[in-house]
Amino acid sequence: MGFNSDMTARENVRHVAGLMGISAVEIEAVLPELEAFAEIGAYFDQPMRHYSSGMHMRVAFALATAIRPDILIVDEALSVGDAYFQHKSFERIRQFREQGTTLLFVSHDKSAVLALCDRCILLDQGRLLMDGPPSAVMDYYNALIAEKESETLVQHYNDKGQAVTRSGTGEATLELLELLVSGVSVETIEVGESVILRGIVQCHAPIPKLVMGYMIKDRLGQAVFGINTHLTGQVQEHLLEGERLRYDFAFPANLGPGSYSISISLSSTQTHLQNNYEWRDLALVFTVVNTRHHQFAGCAWIEPGITIRKLS
Repeated sequence: MGFNSDMTARENVRHVAGLMGISAVEIEAVLPELEAFAEIGAYFDQPMRHYSSGMHMRVAFALATAIRPDILIVDEALSVGDAYFQHKSFERIRQFREQGTTLLFVSHDKSAVLALCDRCILLDQGRLLMDGPPSAVMDYYNALIAEKESETLVQHYNDKGQAVTRSGTGEATLELLELLVSGVSVETIEVGESVILRGIVQCHAPIPKLVMGYMIKDRLGQAVFGINTHLTGQVQEHLLEGERLRYDFAFPANLGPGSYSISISLSSTQTHLQNNYEWRDLALVFTVVNTRHHQFAGCAWIEPGITIRKLS
């Protein structure tokens, strides 16, 4: 948005709003709310040459969203803002979407794309690589990064019609992955239930170091929780060709009701993007139901202890 650095934010807002086709009456009506949303205090009436990049962005976003547009284009604009303003801005974007605004969101922030978008396009130097659901495109993007190390990249559709991406050198592979409750393999679990995620890994070559990790994602593909054996200090070393290992990850399923997926990584380091033996998204899909606890909102069950006292 082309601001004049010698003009104040108030002057720039009036000028640019006019160029955007917003009438003087309309802009004066929303100007107090716009100023309040930007939250830059007395700087709103000082020349913008004194502003930081974050302050510039605050004014630009406040102006762009002062009146709900039919189409809102956000191109990496929120990457320079502080956490508080990002939360506030994303909430406004969500409200606009619910009210019918079409959003074109350009970003390298995978979490934001997954949270805001229902269609994703992956571009590389202007070339279209993939067009589809955000979760599938993000998994493909991760696999492409791994492919740069001469690993195999395969994408197929499972029996539920979901795009599943696998990549890796194949030196170690996942033979079995299942979710267990009381020793029984399940696809549906209760909120807070004790579960074990069991994986059996086969080594097809000598493996200097082996790290297994998993990521639980919600139905939109947003990361809920992830851990790996590098972070827990349980890296397996000097494995021989033909060796098999069983990994049991035990945890309470303190998740909100809904559908979740698990992505699995076998690598030699903390991240599957280097020395990736196997990466598999949608390796397992399961459902969480709530028939034993109070109803609650959100994606996590954090059991509260509530004490109420009357104070005189």
